[in-house]
Amino acid sequence: MKKIILSIVLSVIGFSAYAQSDHKELEAIKKVINVAYLQGVQNIGDMEKIDSGFHPDFRMQVLEKDGSLNNVSLKGFKKRVKTNIDKGILPRAEGKQVSINFLDINVEQYVAAIKMEYIQEGKSVYIDYMQLYKFPDGWKIVNKIYYTVGD
Repeated sequence: MKKIILSIVLSVIGFSAYAQSDHKELEAIKKVINVAYLQGVQNIGDMEKIDSGFHPDFRMQVLEKDGSLNNVSLKGFKKRVKTNIDKGILPRAEGKQVSINFLDINVEQYVAAIKMEYIQEGKSVYIDYMQLYKFPDGWKIVNKIYYTVGD
């Protein structure tokens, strides 16, 4: 009987530790998305925030109307942000800021896949799919694909 109780107690402790670790990873991933992508890319245009959460080998793959893929490097991605700053789109004004809704986060060891809704002015505009790896210095966004809602 003592062995059964001990087994149950150890199982509960192990599950609790795993759940806390998993929660910690989810929060770290959400922070990277909120700081590097939402603030850095979409709402402010802050290159330091972008660099803090995007891996240098990041790629965004864009499916073009003709069915071809356009691969955008981190340099090209940051160039788009700079263009939005130059055009006065960034930083976004109050009421024009982008928000996100995490639809799914799947984490396995040092790999994460995220599905999230990109919302602007109360409307769903894109569904983004991002992939991250966990490096010694933390989670980094390595890939993005998306689709436009209504296409």
